[in-house]
Amino acid sequence: MHASILTLTGVLAALGAAAPAATSQAFEITDLKTCEVDAGNTTIEFTVHDPDPLTDAYAKCTGVWKTGSGGYPSGSYERCGNSTFAWNMAAHKSFFDFTLGIEHTFEDPAVGDYPYNMVTNFGKANVSNALMTCSSSGSEGSCVQKVNSTIKAPIWATAA
Repeated sequence: MHASILTLTGVLAALGAAAPAATSQAFEITDLKTCEVDAGNTTIEFTVHDPDPLTDAYAKCTGVWKTGSGGYPSGSYERCGNSTFAWNMAAHKSFFDFTLGIEHTFEDPAVGDYPYNMVTNFGKANVSNALMTCSSSGSEGSCVQKVNSTIKAPIWATAA
């Protein structure tokens, strides 16, 4: 019995030591722009920030797909340039009504030694025309995130 309690205590201590040190603050999205051209392409670009003090990282994300094709990234994530961020469309109704999925992978020394010290956080942000200033002209529509606003993408999952 005494050995079982010591074993359980040891296991719990090891699990506690492997807990990520990251605080899992919501990702912040700024400078979001979308554009849709009938019989052309839909484009998106935005800046994402992970404000966690462990990372404090930024990246610019972009995407282009044929309008109406459903060719935007969904399921899998598309990398944001050479950064450790990636994005997808968790849900998509239009160029001004969608849910962005954000993924960020970073090193957390509290988790362990390389390569076991990598942590990936996943966040989602609901975007609607209430958060954007949109206009249309003929076969083209575009939206820009409202000035001085930040769209939050709360962390919904973490993998270490």
